[in-house]
Amino acid sequence: MDTISTDVLIVGAGPVGLTLAYQLRLFSLPATPSSPTPPTYAPISVHLIEAHPKPQQDNFGRAVTFWPRSMELLSAIGLGDAIEQQCYAVRHSAAYDAKGQERKEHGAWGFIEGISDTRYRFASVLRQKYVEEIMRGKGAEVGVQVHSPHVFEGLEVDEAVPVGQMGRVVATVRDNSGVGNGGEGRVYKVRCRYLIGCDGSRTKVRGAAGIESEGSRTEDKWVRVDGVLESTTMPKPRCYGAIESPLYGNVLWIPLDHGATRLGYKFDPARQALYTDSNLTERDIFIRESELCVQPFALKWKQVDWASVYAVGQRVAKSFFAHQAVFLAGDSCHTHSSGAGQGMNAGVNDAANLGWKLALVLTGRAKPELLDTYNAERQVLAEKLIRYDEGISELVSGRIPKGKEWAKYADQKDPNVVLGRVLMEAKGFNTGLTLGYGQNAAVWKEERKLSGGGIEAEVVVPAPARPGLRAPDVKVLVPALWEECWLLKCMPNRAHLYVLTFLGKGSQAKLHLKEFKEDVERRLQQRSAGVHGHTSCNGALTNGGIKPTGELPVKYLTILPEAVDNGWHELGFDPLGATYYDNAGQAGRRYEIDVDNGTVFVIRPDGWIGARMDLSTGKAAADVTRYLEGLLIC
Repeated sequence: MDTISTDVLIVGAGPVGLTLAYQLRLFSLPATPSSPTPPTYAPISVHLIEAHPKPQQDNFGRAVTFWPRSMELLSAIGLGDAIEQQCYAVRHSAAYDAKGQERKEHGAWGFIEGISDTRYRFASVLRQKYVEEIMRGKGAEVGVQVHSPHVFEGLEVDEAVPVGQMGRVVATVRDNSGVGNGGEGRVYKVRCRYLIGCDGSRTKVRGAAGIESEGSRTEDKWVRVDGVLESTTMPKPRCYGAIESPLYGNVLWIPLDHGATRLGYKFDPARQALYTDSNLTERDIFIRESELCVQPFALKWKQVDWASVYAVGQRVAKSFFAHQAVFLAGDSCHTHSSGAGQGMNAGVNDAANLGWKLALVLTGRAKPELLDTYNAERQVLAEKLIRYDEGISELVSGRIPKGKEWAKYADQKDPNVVLGRVLMEAKGFNTGLTLGYGQNAAVWKEERKLSGGGIEAEVVVPAPARPGLRAPDVKVLVPALWEECWLLKCMPNRAHLYVLTFLGKGSQAKLHLKEFKEDVERRLQQRSAGVHGHTSCNGALTNGGIKPTGELPVKYLTILPEAVDNGWHELGFDPLGATYYDNAGQAGRRYEIDVDNGTVFVIRPDGWIGARMDLSTGKAAADVTRYLEGLLIC
């Protein structure tokens, strides 16, 4: 039996698996082929397998919507531009009652109009077929190859092999590419350091790793139909829509890319019994019902690309990381309804959270303990999503959920009204802009109580700029040109942490910045003069400024409070790293900085705030160093 060796085996080449494979390669390759400081580590090897013969599998259908935070994450790794080129940007919503009257006061998707605090103030709608084409293309640029149809059959973990070493996991894979020609499929072994299961709700990896899951399946069945309409009397067909039907629940209407439309509705099996023509297929019935579910409006399909039914249920894995070697991501560790459109978005968040951590560990720049934070951060949010989705799916199906958490809606009898209120109240959660992580090695939460209830207060929009929450995207000015740019675009995700320093306006602000800079330089010098004469936290001091050598995955940005002709001339010394200007003060206000003295943030590669320090304390450099030492191999 053939055996191959690879750093990481990824099972499943959907959006999550493709994103992870792309990141691991992107984060371990030289910045440019002729980079003057090539990395001292080898590129991460990835073997990506897919059971289905993609791209033939399900040309259309499946997930369609990216919410703003997902687009920020994808943009940070270079996938956003291509999605923006093809997606249908939905900025408006519409809801109608059973009589066809528009119900603006409680539209299910009304939160779309209120999206703020991001450059993605809309829903980015692009069918999964096109998303995967983009991801496969970008992956190929960094050497990612999808092996299909290759079926995962099992795994063994060799506890005698040290964590992170080659052969700790050995997987069995069957190559079915020749089965159609009478072959039985070639079986081969894959030796790897880590294995990631991205193989969907019917995951084989979870069971093979011995990871249990909890959840249940309801009696509800939902149908989704995608296609191109020939005609419709729907008043606003290119809005995210809802039709409140007493028979079909809260009917979903989504304008798709390439002129297509998606309809979704609750399907009562009793309806199927009404169709007595034996020549009708289940697909035919779904299509006919889709024409009825929009009443009092009418529609006629020009072509139907996809029609499917699924049973609504929710499950979550008890752990997303097992044996210090096997990860789960996406639907393999959390499954739920499509009621709030969170499936692909939760998977993207999983991939963004794990990608930089695993890349830094595999390239010897971060401590293996960093990987434990993936489970600590993502599983908690998945459990919250499952609880949220249980209520949403009840409401979409036309029932008001029971339980004490729903008591505040006791004054309402209409589940459509409650659905609109719930989605609006959870708009920060829906858009992903207020998702928060708790205290761990990668999140230094401040002791003082956060305004609005703290890190769990997803209803606070916009979320405060505090550790464990997203780094806000704000406009700053580029030096010399004084042109506006978005701050998050200045901090792309290449598995680098960013030390983001805001200069204050007080009389001592420049002194605080100078002392912070000198202290950071001194601490780096001390580490470079260590016992071994070299560490992964070395930095080169050039022209008075810190220039990362390529060993330390840290970059620096300084924000000056006003637009000036030159940063050095304004300060009398080089700022830390790249410089931008906050001429209107918008960035400083949004980040809630110490306006007089200045503030330092450590921004994680995935765009979450890891730590915050005020420059006036005199301890900022020590705290930044201590934070980095907790994650990196120094």
